Amino acid sequence: MKINRNLNLVMEVDNGDSKIFVHSMPISRQVFDTYYLPISKAFSAIYSQGLHTAAGPRVAKNLLRDAAKDVGIWEGPEGVENGLFNEIRRLTNVLVPISGKGWETMVLDQAIKNGLIDEDQLSEIENSVTFFIVASAMHMAKEREAILTGAGNIWGWQISSLNCTEFAKSLPILTEEESSGETVQASSIPH
Repeated sequence: MKINRNLNLVMEVDNGDSKIFVHSMPISRQVFDTYYLPISKAFSAIYSQGLHTAAGPRVAKNLLRDAAKDVGIWEGPEGVENGLFNEIRRLTNVLVPISGKGWETMVLDQAIKNGLIDEDQLSEIENSVTFFIVASAMHMAKEREAILTGAGNIWGWQISSLNCTEFAKSLPILTEEESSGETVQASSIPH
């Protein structure tokens, strides 16, 4: 019996006041068929340059951009910049904690506009998601989960079969902790 598992990327991001989650899904076969050449060239660069899972998730977006420019399909309405990267952003959601209510889901662009993600965090998110997209599209099904899980162990993200809504439902509902304003003195008993 074969179990069909959709593998999605989940990243936890510390935005200072709280933790948010980024959830991204792989691109469709149709999108891959449109952009297969720059995706495969970026995949090749990740491995031929010795980047693999250790460094690939830090520079994958740059490699995909360079590959698209090399084959002349970076710019324009159907280019990688406006076509593939817009699709990747559409498939990427951010889960934001709402005290006492659970988690609000918004697209990545909205989280950026709301100031929930800074420039450095965005770079990490986009590069990790791009690595996930490239690896998901290019690795054979039998090795995909092991590769993505291994990269996740290095980079602090996880692979989940849950879609964004299911993942949000799996998270705890956060409540505001009431504070008396008093500070607690540290224990003198060694731990």
